[in-house]
Amino acid sequence: MVNSSDSWIRVSHASPCPVCEKPDNCTVSSDGKMAWCGRISDGSILENRDGQYLHRLREDARYVERVQIPIPQRKQKTPRTDQPAIASAWSRNAAEPRNRLAKHLGISLAGLTALDVGWNESSRCWSFPEKDASGNIIGVNTLMEDGSKKRLAGGKAGLTYSCQWNKGSGPVLLVEGGSDTAALTGIGLNAVGRPSNLGGVALLTELLADVSIQQDIVVIGERDLKSNSHWPGKEEATKTARRLANALNRTVFWSLPPDDAKDSRAWLQQFPELPLDSAAALYISGLNPIAVNPPPYFVAPIDTAPEMTITEWRQQMLQARLNSLGTPGFYLDSSVTGSGKSSIDFEVIRNMSRIVP
Repeated sequence: MVNSSDSWIRVSHASPCPVCEKPDNCTVSSDGKMAWCGRISDGSILENRDGQYLHRLREDARYVERVQIPIPQRKQKTPRTDQPAIASAWSRNAAEPRNRLAKHLGISLAGLTALDVGWNESSRCWSFPEKDASGNIIGVNTLMEDGSKKRLAGGKAGLTYSCQWNKGSGPVLLVEGGSDTAALTGIGLNAVGRPSNLGGVALLTELLADVSIQQDIVVIGERDLKSNSHWPGKEEATKTARRLANALNRTVFWSLPPDDAKDSRAWLQQFPELPLDSAAALYISGLNPIAVNPPPYFVAPIDTAPEMTITEWRQQMLQARLNSLGTPGFYLDSSVTGSGKSSIDFEVIRNMSRIVP
């Protein structure tokens, strides 16, 4: 049974998630029986509003059918922090740390600057502001020098994008994480970062609602095929594309990065001397977008026939039935329940009995 007294341990490089094998965005219960995974949904028994999935790790564990979201007990409630203020303060005088991060990631400094990436000296971490669909900062995700990531307390998972996110060239590219967003933004492409491989669909639906149908939307997955043939980056990209296609009622595409690269940042690292405009064109031409179409729907035609009484309608129905006798073909009556179809059928039978000797 999972309850509010359970203790949850954040994964790390030393002890990665047993479900997705990643060192961040997941937690494991102290008894080793359950895990919240932010990437893999297959086999999970619950999804929370932050896009994480609850998995059982041991078959012999006993749980009640209704699993409640665990709330770790604290002596004091953690106060909500002013996420926009933190993001703004950390972005001041962050030019040198941004430049250092750009060199470390092998991407353009312009992309990090456009995302307003900041730096906190005391924690020795970079900050990536996360926004809602209106551009308001609702969370701050941090990147430590050892590569681990952590979202600041008091914030929510949001989207990573610049204020000019749809002013570049080509389709809208939905990548995973801040570094891939910075990589593509830096070469002039339209990039929006998802908080996880399945997260942020509700925010994306709102953000992309006004994107022209003439401009493609492409969910970019990752090449992270596991030894057990599980491919979360590809599988979750297709699921995200399907959920967006249904929500937006338009075709949405998904693709893996070009040239067999693991992700978009790894692809860009292969061409360190390529001019930005050439890199953008080469990236777009290397994609292999696969379309995911919304489900078909039928809009009933508006009935413009003049109004009539039920008696008049039944007289017309009877006459139509009688006129159809002896004429091969199909007769469709879509009259509503209670309009008298059964009574008219009996009347037709009585009329036939008078005709046939």
